[in-house]
Amino acid sequence: MKQKTTVITTRTIMSVILLMKGPVCTHIAVHQNGPTAVRHIVKQQFLRAAVALEAAKLGRLVRVKPTRHPHDVFIKKEPALIGTDLEAHTDLCSLAEYTARFYMATPGCIKQDMRDELVKQRLVRQEYFNG
Repeated sequence: MKQKTTVITTRTIMSVILLMKGPVCTHIAVHQNGPTAVRHIVKQQFLRAAVALEAAKLGRLVRVKPTRHPHDVFIKKEPALIGTDLEAHTDLCSLAEYTARFYMATPGCIKQDMRDELVKQRLVRQEYFNG
């Protein structure tokens, strides 16, 4: 009997990134906290989706180095600023869903040193990590 395989598209990963809890998302966050169907994606798939989200003006992809190892982090656009850009991509998520998830507590895999570095570089406001 053949196993059913699910193809994970870049568009699906884009949606997952936008709906992850908190203002930022990393490949590890998707791997540990994303829906089961996408937890196995490789870093290149995450980066491809993050670059597509950046091109759609829904956030930006940055590389931060809180310790010895740099991390690629997708910083989501603030809900108050994303409205018109998200309207063109309603297949990804609704503004209500996005806003609710943005203000939820960031997953524990986004460690304090990374949070501190994002705040220090003024990429994310401190109050977004207090949720």
